[in-house]
Amino acid sequence: MQGCCAMKLRSAPELVGAHQTHKETYLAEYKKHVVGEATKGITAGIVGALLLFFGQQWLNSDLEFKQLSRNAYLSTPLGHQGLTMAFDGKPLKNVSVVEFSVINRTSKQVANADLVFAVDDEASPTLVSGGIIPPKGISAAEAIEELSSKDAKARKFRIRVIPKQRDSEYFHAVFVFEGEKAPSMSVSSASGDVAIAPYQQWKDTTIAVVVLLAFVCLWVAAQTALTTLIDYFLEPRRHKKQVERFTEHSIGLLKEGKLKSSDPEALADAGAIYASFTRPKPSKFWSKILPEQRFEY
Repeated sequence: MQGCCAMKLRSAPELVGAHQTHKETYLAEYKKHVVGEATKGITAGIVGALLLFFGQQWLNSDLEFKQLSRNAYLSTPLGHQGLTMAFDGKPLKNVSVVEFSVINRTSKQVANADLVFAVDDEASPTLVSGGIIPPKGISAAEAIEELSSKDAKARKFRIRVIPKQRDSEYFHAVFVFEGEKAPSMSVSSASGDVAIAPYQQWKDTTIAVVVLLAFVCLWVAAQTALTTLIDYFLEPRRHKKQVERFTEHSIGLLKEGKLKSSDPEALADAGAIYASFTRPKPSKFWSKILPEQRFEY
């Protein structure tokens, strides 16, 4: 009885230790599982956020613009050419030009976009002329209306309809200033439901890369299809020659006495086994649409 109790007392620490070890293992596995699931969740969240961000950037509803400034637009001053240009009775020696290309790459046409083109410099040069030229096929009188502006250094226009972009069509805003130095200008939207932002060149780059990758993939697919098609018809002939070379080699070894067995049936069985193991597997694609391959061996 005492021995039994002693045995139980001796085994108790072992049971406790085993239980503790099992508990630690369970906790370690549980922590590993939690960390793994958390990592998956965080990764999925980051990927989803990136996809959402780039999707919003790609499918934005903003108009876009490109800006170009030209200093000393006339390569040779008018006086040197024997010509004279005047504005408000004052002769002009040279002019500078600021141009904006208003582009609509959204998924819909934009109506009643009020755009303000403003000179940002404190000392603004004299504006000789300014206006917006619509794309070909759109009447300027019907599509564009100049509105009054409270800012003397700004010109405000309403474009009644800006169609979705087609090819290289855009509304071309041109402002000509007196002097050789073009001022700094900006464009903004005065319409609450219409926004305008700088042109996003990365979209063009992305499209070019995607088109290039698609072309490369198509080329690789065509090359692979052609190669596998040729192999499909040539494989029976190649397999036949391969088996015949094996048979000839076996006969040569037999004549040289290098084979333990000279039984013709054994050689035939060896050839059949070799032919079976070396026979190519049928193509999963071409075997469904072309006649079945016929192997002699």
